[in-house]
Amino acid sequence: MTTAAELATELTRFTVDTLERVERHHLPGWQIPRAFAGHAVGTDVRADVCFTLAHLGDAGVDALAGEGLDTILVRLLGGVDGRGTHTFFSYRIAETLRRGGAFADNRLLTGLDDAARAELALAVDSSDWLPLLDAEVLPRNYAAVLARCELGRVSLGLVDDTTTLDRLVDRARAVLEENPRRALDDSNDRVGRYDIYAADVWLFCEPLASRLGPVWGDGLTRALDLVLAVGARDGSAVAWGRSVGDLSAALTLELAALALADGHAGDQASVWLRRAVDAARTVMAGFDADGVSSAHRHRAQDSYRGPARRLQLTFDLLGKVAWAAGALQRVPADLAAAPVAVAYPTGDRWIPFEDARPAGVWAHRSAGADLVVPFVGITRSHYLPALHQPGTWEVPIDRDLPTWTPLVLAGATRHTAGGLPSSVTHGPGRLTATWDGLPVSGRGLDGDDPGPPLAATRTVQLSVEGRTIVLDDQLRFDQSPTACSLAIPEVADRPLRVEWECATAHLTTSITVDGVAEWRSATSQIATVHQIDLEPAVELAYRARVTPLIRAASTEIGHHYHESLYGPMADRVVAGPSPVGWNAVPDPGFRHLDLLHLHWPEWLAFDDLDAHRAIIAELADHDVPVVWTAHNLTPHEKRPEVYDPIYAAWAAAAAAAIHHSAWGERQMRDRYAFGPGCHHEVIPHGHFGGLWESAGLPDRAEAERRLGLSPAALRIGIVGAPRAEKMVQVVLDGLAESGRDDVQLVCWSLGADDVVPDDPRIAVARPYKMVNRSAYATRLAACDVLALVFDPDGEMLATGAAADAIGLGLPALRSDWGYLIEALGAGGIPAGHTVASVAAAIDALTPAVLATARSAAAVRRDELVWDGLATQTADLFERVILRTP
Repeated sequence: MTTAAELATELTRFTVDTLERVERHHLPGWQIPRAFAGHAVGTDVRADVCFTLAHLGDAGVDALAGEGLDTILVRLLGGVDGRGTHTFFSYRIAETLRRGGAFADNRLLTGLDDAARAELALAVDSSDWLPLLDAEVLPRNYAAVLARCELGRVSLGLVDDTTTLDRLVDRARAVLEENPRRALDDSNDRVGRYDIYAADVWLFCEPLASRLGPVWGDGLTRALDLVLAVGARDGSAVAWGRSVGDLSAALTLELAALALADGHAGDQASVWLRRAVDAARTVMAGFDADGVSSAHRHRAQDSYRGPARRLQLTFDLLGKVAWAAGALQRVPADLAAAPVAVAYPTGDRWIPFEDARPAGVWAHRSAGADLVVPFVGITRSHYLPALHQPGTWEVPIDRDLPTWTPLVLAGATRHTAGGLPSSVTHGPGRLTATWDGLPVSGRGLDGDDPGPPLAATRTVQLSVEGRTIVLDDQLRFDQSPTACSLAIPEVADRPLRVEWECATAHLTTSITVDGVAEWRSATSQIATVHQIDLEPAVELAYRARVTPLIRAASTEIGHHYHESLYGPMADRVVAGPSPVGWNAVPDPGFRHLDLLHLHWPEWLAFDDLDAHRAIIAELADHDVPVVWTAHNLTPHEKRPEVYDPIYAAWAAAAAAAIHHSAWGERQMRDRYAFGPGCHHEVIPHGHFGGLWESAGLPDRAEAERRLGLSPAALRIGIVGAPRAEKMVQVVLDGLAESGRDDVQLVCWSLGADDVVPDDPRIAVARPYKMVNRSAYATRLAACDVLALVFDPDGEMLATGAAADAIGLGLPALRSDWGYLIEALGAGGIPAGHTVASVAAAIDALTPAVLATARSAAAVRRDELVWDGLATQTADLFERVILRTP
């Protein structure tokens, strides 16, 4: 989905497919059930099904499940309950009917009797709700809702007098014009209820735009700006308050389609298309196999949008998708979506919702952090001044569960620092807010009086330090509270490192809440709550430093190199499988990783250059950096004409390259052109001593017994797979030329062309065959020296056998290969790479030489423990993510 045409086609296909699935499972023949999973099905479902089908018709669809669209609509409209249909569902029925023309001769009423037509005329009439609006029982935005209802009646020719419509439009205009910043506080008591509807109201009022006048265009422009600033990478338009999750992503999709189709996007057209693509991915992923929205399963919705409205939400969402599909068909077909880095630029803004009060939202987006913090007038969990960013910073929905702001108990009453603060000060990467008085926690949306605030103040500073969020809190109370705590939620699969600082008595803990219904967000399940519980006092202060672990997708999950490296990084880095390549675990949109850790490119997409280029382009499009550990200069099969272009492509794309030696770095950089901003870091290959010890490393005598070897004063081993550069034949022949009679050679690495000399000192000479770790450890344990003789002019960068030698403190006969010189240090005994030089080196292996090398290997072992190398690697990952030198 990279162009407008592709997105429109995909949205249409998805809507048709999902509707046919839900019809097949739950609405056979488009019959609306009377009950669904223990809840009555209201008239809203029928209205939303009709509305969705009408939008599909506008998108060019003329049939569903083998039946004509209009035929289905006639049957559905014939079952409308007029008296039970009102407000939102009145205008949806009216706008569905408008597809068939004026009411008097509407083609969608063909075959309906007078009673059914009368029910439809009643269904589109919500004028009986006007007294409730006048009495301020309804939210103020209902002026626009009832205006759309009345507009529907007028457009259908059911009423000629536009007095009511004009009055409702005037009232809606007054609501929209009230705030010069065009942000809607739709509460009747003006508490500052700013949420998704600050943007949605302008989309909703689009059918009234010509009647509303210039205020609509001004408001839409500001709404688009707001969503560009606070919108999340999962496509959510607004991440706090009501109707977040899939509905928020659907709003982005609709706003993008409106902006693109009707010329409101300006020079941001490709950006809005990317936002639409991301939103579409979220919405489409939110349906089960039977076509029903999964928003209530393992996730949470507002209390007024509970499980009783599962079907209604299903068709509400599908209707939005269908409308967007039709609108996008009016967009230039070849418009391409902007790359993620362009669509979500860095920024740090305080966006005020008012001039008179400090209502607003802090929106911060940088290489290391992406968050919004709202400061609005409700104290329910999803309106509090907490961090919001789906996938990382999430909070419980519609609960009395404060997070990122203290829960203070005064007797049995719960208070928190919520609602509008008394002051807000914003600076680059930080914001300070103060509350004079802590209101009762959990205040609902409108009209309730929970009681007076607690006599106390809170001053909090939130700041961003790289990838770390720092919260500094200071609380003062007129009287010491009963209890005071602060909770930081951790989303499942998004681990956090939380560090507390507090000079007074306190307890800290991490509490598992996975599976607990009240700890669910609109997006996922919260798994853990990190908590500080403070000893009550009239003054309290504490600090929290919260850092998400780096999510590294490794192309070699399960490899012993990966396991050795990532184990010690577990407190900073969480590893996941690769979302690209032949063995990919799909991660649409790459939402569960911060970087790709590439090991052997050839094992990602083999020798398919086009496949490699496509992967690289997709990663770049989604702003996923690549860290390449250069194990090889070229694959061992030696086809440079095939693999050099592949390696060159990855070199050009890499944000960082890890080299196991300075010598190896020079080889890589001489052969391939890396990008000018690529980080190059020498991080040596760690040793495998612990790996073989955990595999059951026996002592030398037991290894001899298991392998059936005769005793020997000095045993030289050749282990590992044959390589073109591995000079096994030279070692075999060198042993044969050696004058020693106390030496024994064991070789489990014969290649196809190696010829074994007839020499009794060669105790084992077998073709290479991979064995399990225990067997390999036994072979190593039988050896006193490893022979690592490689062509110094070959095309290898490293060998794991060096890590074996260092890990077990074994001396190694080595050639003058640059990698071995650097990796082994004095634990390597120079042996050259000719038969004569190897023979001489074997003859010179005195006890003193071996002891010196063995001691040096032990020192090198201490230097190459994985803990230190893991720290270097994690530090490099940090720099790559933060785009720092």
